[in-house]
Amino acid sequence: MKIDRLTAKARTRIRKSPSEVFAAFADAQNMSKFWFTRRDQGLTEGESVRWFVGSGEDAFSFDVLVTELREPHTISIEWAGHDGSPAQVVWSFEETEDGDTILTIEESGYAGDPDAIVERALDSTGGFNQVIIAAKALVEHGVELNVVTDHV
Repeated sequence: MKIDRLTAKARTRIRKSPSEVFAAFADAQNMSKFWFTRRDQGLTEGESVRWFVGSGEDAFSFDVLVTELREPHTISIEWAGHDGSPAQVVWSFEETEDGDTILTIEESGYAGDPDAIVERALDSTGGFNQVIIAAKALVEHGVELNVVTDHV
């Protein structure tokens, strides 16, 4: 495998419809319950939104460009990593025969030296796995897990 093609990937089944799982990420109020805090009015293709780590006035924030939005199948964004280099993130919502959703989150497009690429891919893989489990807890059971603030 070429190191510049390395991706971070997380995947799970969520026992709700793709439209319900899609809404958990597309809707600012929903996503704020399990991942980054959002103050926008929802995602719009071609527009940038600001996401926050925490809810305080001085919370760290970053910009996210929504590159594709196909309800209830796909959300694609571009954002910068801790090192400032951009990456692309794609959420895929695949309906199963039972009406459940297979949620896949994949980040790609890393830049930098090989060690930095591997470190970012591993960190993102761990983070996205926390996020999909937090989304599963919220969408399936109404339980809010605070994975971003508690991430160390």
